[in-house]
Amino acid sequence: MKINFKYEENEYLNIHTISVIGEFNGYDSKKGQMIKEGNTWIFGHNLPPGEHRYKFLINGELKLNDPTANIYLPDDNEELWSVIIINDQEERLYNNTQYTVHLDKYNISSVAKEEVVANKKRFNIFLDKKVITRFEFTKVTGLHTVTTVWYTPKMDLFQITENNLFTPQGEDKPIKMWFWMDLEDKGRQYPCGVWTMKLFIDGEFILEDQFTITESSSYSSQGEIKY
Repeated sequence: MKINFKYEENEYLNIHTISVIGEFNGYDSKKGQMIKEGNTWIFGHNLPPGEHRYKFLINGELKLNDPTANIYLPDDNEELWSVIIINDQEERLYNNTQYTVHLDKYNISSVAKEEVVANKKRFNIFLDKKVITRFEFTKVTGLHTVTTVWYTPKMDLFQITENNLFTPQGEDKPIKMWFWMDLEDKGRQYPCGVWTMKLFIDGEFILEDQFTITESSSYSSQGEIKY
């Protein structure tokens, strides 16, 4: 069955190349290169009956699910993938259930606490151990992937952190998640300047925030603390 994969580009993600990767093409980005038509990236491929897991590989470094898939299943490593299901009559099956997730609260700080703490937008490489983002989700139905993507001041991709989001059976409390950047990793460099964090849910852009990393001295010549 001929399947046309599509990805709608937007202003929140600068795309140079994008590919469809999955077991059907050996996860080879060269075999799934998409072509841009207007603001839409397109790739056509014939798939046999069965379940087919796939993701979009953006700029050769960022894997995101298809926001329009509405079917996401885990692999053996519990990583969620977008899924296309084709029956023996070569008909594509769709999931018509409408799943929800609501981002209720967000903040950024240098500590991981259950309660909401004051936002902190400037971090000192000598004083702070981590840059920690806190998310609180409500009205979560179904299974979702939450992805944070962190960029240096030059907008080079620095790290990707990801986790699965779902409501445990019998619970209705808000679900809290923390994602962070470790400032004490001696094997990495943290250039000073304005950094960017982007949040995606099921491959769909949700929000962007910026914070500053400095190397300023802890004390001024007058003995006052600098932040």
